[in-house]
Amino acid sequence: MKKIVTTLFTATFLAFLFFAGSSEAFAMTSKGMIKFQTDANTYSKRATSIVVTGTMPQPKFQLNNGCIVALINKKGKMVKYIDVDKPNIRSFRVSFSTKNIPAGKYDVTVTTTWGNQTHRSVLKHYITVQH
Repeated sequence: MKKIVTTLFTATFLAFLFFAGSSEAFAMTSKGMIKFQTDANTYSKRATSIVVTGTMPQPKFQLNNGCIVALINKKGKMVKYIDVDKPNIRSFRVSFSTKNIPAGKYDVTVTTTWGNQTHRSVLKHYITVQH
């Protein structure tokens, strides 16, 4: 009985290690005042979109004017952006189509204004698009 439990535990542990190494399984998180994440770290040839979801910090940004979510390549050029033009948003969800996005590493930024201040958050690491 003890041998079966040990074998089962070892198999579970190895399965966890195998899936923990998969970069597609986990979302990429952000750094900055606006908390957001992507749905994956790596987007393969089969991926159709990059989904970004996030929340605005409360209560400071209760009177915000929405936000701009931008996809920026490693050279710093904005490839695509989506303007979430809704006043006083608390959360957002946008989807970038991967069609016409060349393979490479990309950053996602979220920018909002509050009064005369502009706040910008970025991903902790680049996401990868494969083609």
